Amino acid sequence: MAKKNKKKKKSQADASSNIVLPKEVQLLENLNKAYKEKYIKWLRKKSITEDILGKYTLVAGVRGKDGIVLAADTKVIRGGETDYENKVRKFRIHADLPSPIIFASAGAVGVIEDFVEMFEKTLQENIEQGQVNSLLSIKWITENLVEKIEERYGPKLLQPPLHFVLGGLSNLISGKAILYEIGSPGYGQKIKYNTFIGHGSPYARTIGKYPFPRDNQGGTISLNCKEIINRIAFCVQWIGDDIDSYVGSDVQIMYLLDDKPDVCSGSFSKTKIFNKVKSIKKTLSTVSFK
Repeated sequence: MAKKNKKKKKSQADASSNIVLPKEVQLLENLNKAYKEKYIKWLRKKSITEDILGKYTLVAGVRGKDGIVLAADTKVIRGGETDYENKVRKFRIHADLPSPIIFASAGAVGVIEDFVEMFEKTLQENIEQGQVNSLLSIKWITENLVEKIEERYGPKLLQPPLHFVLGGLSNLISGKAILYEIGSPGYGQKIKYNTFIGHGSPYARTIGKYPFPRDNQGGTISLNCKEIINRIAFCVQWIGDDIDSYVGSDVQIMYLLDDKPDVCSGSFSKTKIFNKVKSIKKTLSTVSFK
């Protein structure tokens, strides 16, 4: 009896294997198989790409009561090794005028370097042609350049290759100091309070609202640049090393006051900031709920 049942099951299996599926089903199976193989290759390429990309970055920008502050860590990866360099840069609109523009980028180091070279060259050409008369016009130029970078490197790197923060006076040599954040699709927006970009940004956002309290009635952060410099240094130092090993080393800061077209370097006590971060982290590690 058992032998008879085995033969019956075998004949049923043979019959099912001889069933011809509709062409639509066959096509769907072939597509699924092809896309699965393509997806596996994409994952492998993405993993290799992430290993070689320079992603050691945290950039922070804040609009305060009297101006803007832009800061960054100085840790980068270059050729698979850790390196250190300033990430906040400044640009002169005219050789006889102070530097009225500050900017910083996050993304692949090689892409950033190409972009900065192209940005400064294109900006200078537009200035000479009389096409730059406000920070907004520079924002539009930057958006077009970021869009081109996205078109070139986005498909190759399998991720947005560049994030950019730009700051200056609204009329370049006068007016309110403004910060713009511009993403890889080539879209920018004005920063009303603060922004964090780069690898360490998700961690920075978790504490970002606390050091920079907002005045909801006035729609601003109710701190002057002098105080923001210390607090922004605290944020970058907080994220560095212990929280995100891709962020670290010294904190570089530049700021620009309203109606004053002169970029200044932010100064703070490194020892004081480091000790403040260390003491607060130590307090958190000993917290008790008894």
